[in-house]
Amino acid sequence: MVDYRRSTALPGVEVIDAQHSPRQWRVVCPDFSVVLFRTWRGEVRHRGRVHQGEPSVVFCCTPDEAMIANPHGAGSFSVLEVQPEVLAQYLEEQQPSSARLDWAEVMSPVSAQLRARFCEFFEIFEPAASALEVQSKLLELSELMIGELMQNAQAPRAIAGPPPRAATRMRECLNEEGLSIDLETLAKQAGLSRFQALRAFKHRYGLPPHAYQLCLRISHAQSLLRQGAAAADVALRCGFADQSHFTRHFKRINGVTPMQYARATTPSGEAKSGTFRIADDPEALIGRSDR
Repeated sequence: MVDYRRSTALPGVEVIDAQHSPRQWRVVCPDFSVVLFRTWRGEVRHRGRVHQGEPSVVFCCTPDEAMIANPHGAGSFSVLEVQPEVLAQYLEEQQPSSARLDWAEVMSPVSAQLRARFCEFFEIFEPAASALEVQSKLLELSELMIGELMQNAQAPRAIAGPPPRAATRMRECLNEEGLSIDLETLAKQAGLSRFQALRAFKHRYGLPPHAYQLCLRISHAQSLLRQGAAAADVALRCGFADQSHFTRHFKRINGVTPMQYARATTPSGEAKSGTFRIADDPEALIGRSDR
């Protein structure tokens, strides 16, 4: 089984998933790509050499170069493909004077931290994810990916902390446009790069902007549920892909399903006697306030 995934929030980025594939692969990719071997093992012919692919390494391919992969039986892997101009933007933003737009090695050992970042991004890269979330996750992944895999890369450079007002401004934007704002817009509103914006918000509030955005969605959902709105309608009004997606996130944050929450309050929004009352203020959810 082979699946291709894209998102309008990340133009120039594609993910390929192959599950239990026994086939030979002959590929010429127009983009920079990184293959994360999950269970796949075999030989990869590239640039006139044969390399051994296995879960302890990643395969890095440059644009327009041929690759032939022969598996040792069926195996699974995921591929991140990034157009050259998109990768160049990340490189310029993070390491403008050191790293080159080329991989250091064709087959590179992968650290546990980088592997975890890849897996995390592959897991959330789906139509149901918010633009802010997929953009933030790729930015976090790119920092480790560039540092470990690209030529002349340095350790992540320290970024001077922006004025506290910058993080506060981002929080204000999330409250004003919280259901739809993306990372690039958020960064522009604060006068920062995307990389600086992500770090500044996490440093100030202890969680990334997309997590705060999710808290806002859940807070709005709680208000609608207390007013008697149906869970399916609430899911759509709060920007979730469907009721299942909404229920999964609602329960992960609050510990109960939307239906359980709705039954625990009266139509006026007052908690029923003897039942729980969940904090629905995003500031309470993150435990911080600028006031």
